[in-house]
Formats: sequence, structure tokens, C-alpha cells
Amino acid sequence: MKGIDQEIKPWTGDKRKTGQELFQVLDQHIREVSTKCYKSFDPSTTVLPDDVVARERVKFQHLCEGNFNADYFAAQAPVIRAIAEKIGFTNFIVKAASIYAAEWSLVVLKETSWSPRKREVYLRSIIESIFTDIATAVNVLIQDMETERDKERAQFETARASDAAADERAMAILGKALNELASGNLVTRIGDEMSNKHTAARNDFNSATEALNGVMRKIAGTVGELHRGMEEITASSDNLSRRTEQQAQTLEETAAALHELTTTVQRTSEGAAVANRAASSAKAEVSRTGEIMTEAEAAMSRIASSSQEIARIVSVMDEIAFQTNLLALNAGVEAARAGDAGKGFAVVASEVRALAQRSAEAAKEIRSLISASTEQVKHGVSLVETTSMTLSGIVQKVAEIDEVIATIAHSAREQASGIKDINDAVAQMDRVTQQNAAMVEESSAATATMRSKSQELARLLDGFTLNGSAQAASPARFTQKYAA
Repeated sequence: MKGIDQEIKPWTGDKRKTGQELFQVLDQHIREVSTKCYKSFDPSTTVLPDDVVARERVKFQHLCEGNFNADYFAAQAPVIRAIAEKIGFTNFIVKAASIYAAEWSLVVLKETSWSPRKREVYLRSIIESIFTDIATAVNVLIQDMETERDKERAQFETARASDAAADERAMAILGKALNELASGNLVTRIGDEMSNKHTAARNDFNSATEALNGVMRKIAGTVGELHRGMEEITASSDNLSRRTEQQAQTLEETAAALHELTTTVQRTSEGAAVANRAASSAKAEVSRTGEIMTEAEAAMSRIASSSQEIARIVSVMDEIAFQTNLLALNAGVEAARAGDAGKGFAVVASEVRALAQRSAEAAKEIRSLISASTEQVKHGVSLVETTSMTLSGIVQKVAEIDEVIATIAHSAREQASGIKDINDAVAQMDRVTQQNAAMVEESSAATATMRSKSQELARLLDGFTLNGSAQAASPARFTQKYAA
């Protein structure tokens, strides 16, 4: 890009001559116009110093005559920078430059000594020179901005290079720390070797590592306790499994024995029922035997009464035989007294006497037999009474035995029912125990799996190095190290 001094050339010929004429006319207005321009950006300005007015006069003469040489550009640059620094680039163009152009245009327009054609020429000349000045000012300010931009760019590039080097160094330090962290070393920290720019990153890394270290220590302690707890649970589960297996076996044997007992009690109950029926039948039979003995006793009593009646009749017969014998004796005596006339009657008396003697003898024999029968009947009655009393006792005992056997049969039935319920309960307990044994076995397997997983977790945590701890070498050492 070309410089302003190469694009703007000094005026020559009529153009320069017109500018010189214009300067001669407008020279008297330099202080007035300059004061208005300075007052636009500095309201406190009332009178410009002579040196400022002289500098403005030189500048205005260069503008009017188009004397855009190196001296003009060299003199104009510091003035433009001073004004722009004071009021800013925008105010310099909008206010100072516009007021400068307007005031000089108004001065040209107010001049009445020129013809319209001359005024137009002068107005075009002053406008061109002022805009050339504005272009020069803009160029100076743009060059300053470009210079400042290049300076800032250089500073930025230097800072960026420095930052890049610091970033590279910080990334290398951070990468090394992250590699240590990835390898499980939670003790690693970033020191002061990083620049201040990366203080926040260093602090964040150290804080995160410290927090991770604390979390991992808690996890390590928890895993240690979990490992110990799983060891205890495994041992308890094994013991419980063995005890449950033994209990299931014992309960199975108990169930079998109870089943046999149930069968035996049931058979006993059935036998008791049979015995109860037999005892009831025996009671009935004995009761009937007692009745028969009672009837026999009554019959024996009647026989005794009949024997006594027969004895009485025999006594009567004996008396009759005795009287008959007396009568026969008397008849014999009378027949003897009668002689031959009484012989027939004597024979009859003799026969009657013989008959009476035989009747007496028969009565005597009958009395002996009846006496013997009476004795035997009395003995039989005594035996029947004894037997009746004995049978009554037997009937009472059989009744008692019947009641006892009935009670035993009822108790046996209740025992059979109760033992059946117990057998069913034991069978249910046996099934539940078998299920519990299966569940305990499954729990033992699950516990073994959890124990293996806890050991695996312990081995994984064993690869971390934590603050205040040496690196563990095995799950057992890990448990000793972190479970405390």
C-alpha cells in the first residue's frame, strides 16, 4: 500500500497560484477560525497562544497553496496526533474537521469582493485542500493505529509464544501428573513449576487428586471391611450350610422315626379299639353270666325249698308208716285175739305191717337222700352265692377294664391324630429345611462369588498408591492396610 506522501502531490501551475491568492485573502481569518475549531473540543478555550496561531498559519498556508511536501506531512503529524489523543478519532473527524471545513467555507462565502465564478473556484480549492488535510489526518491516525496494532500484534505474538511455551510446559507437567495418576499414584501433586497462568489448573488438579485420594481411601477402607465381612459371612455360611445339612438329615431321620411311631400308634389305636370292643363284649357276656348265676342261685334256692318240702312230706310219710305199723301191730293183736276168724285179717295186718316197715325204710332212705341233697344244695347255693359275688366283682372289674380300655382307645385315637399332625408338621419342616438347605447352598455360592468379587476389587485397589499408605501387594495385605 502506497504512503500518503506518494498519493498526494504538491499543487503546481494555476492551481497553486489560485491557492496563493486565496491564502492572501484568508490569512486574516486564521486566528478566528482556529479559535472556533479548538473551542469545539475544548470549551474553555478563549484565546489561542501566538505559537499555536503561527503553527496554524503555516499549516493553512500549506493547505491553501497545496504545498503537500515532506515538511507539511512532518509538521502535520504531531498536531493531528495531539488533537486526536485529546478528543478521539471520531470527534476529530466529526467535530474538529467538520467545523474547520465549515468555518473556512463560510469565510469564503462571506467574502463579497469576488465574483460568483471566482468564489466557486476559491471554494472548490479550499474544500479540496481541507479534505486533503482530513485525508492526511486520517492517514496519520490509521498509520498510528496500524503501528499500534502491529505493536500489539507483536506483543500478542510474544505473549502468545510465551503462553504457548508455558502451555506446552504446563501440558507436559500435567501430562506427566496424569500419567502418574493413571498408573494409580494418587500421591502425585503438581508443585510451583507451572506458571501463574496455570495456577488455577494446578490447584484444580491438586484438589481433584486430593479429593480422589480421600475417596479412594474411603473406598479402600470400605473394601477392606467388606473383604473381612465377606470372609466372616463365608465362614458363617459354610457353618450354617453344614449345620443345615445336618439338621435336614436329622429331621429326615426324625420324620422317618415319627412316621414309624405314627404307624405303631395307629396300630396300637386300632388294637385298643379291638380290645375295647372285646372288653365291651366280655362285659356283656359277664353281665349275662351274672344274670345266669343269679337265676341259678334262685333255682338253687327253689331246689332247697323243694328239698325242705320233700323232707317235710317224707316226715309225714314216716309218721304214716309209724302209725300204719302201730295199726298193723294192733290189727295183729286183735286178729290173734279173734282166732281163726281173724287169721285172714292177721295176714292182712302182717302184710300191712311189712308194707309199713318198707315204707318206713323207704322214707328213711329218702330222708337220708334228701338230707344229703339238702347238704349238697346248701353247698351248691353257697358256691353259687360265692360265684355270683365273684362274678359281680368280675363284672365290676370288667366294667372298669372296659372304661380303662375305652379311655386308652380314645387317648390312642387322639395320640394317633396328634402324632399324625406332628408327622405332617415334621414333614412340612423337612420340606422347608430341604428348601432352606438349598437356599443356604445358593447363598453360599453367592457369598463365594461376592467374596471373589471383593478380592478382585481389592486387587484392583491394590494398584493405587494413597497418602499415608504403602502400596499393597495382595488382597490380604490390602485388607490389613486399609481396613483399619
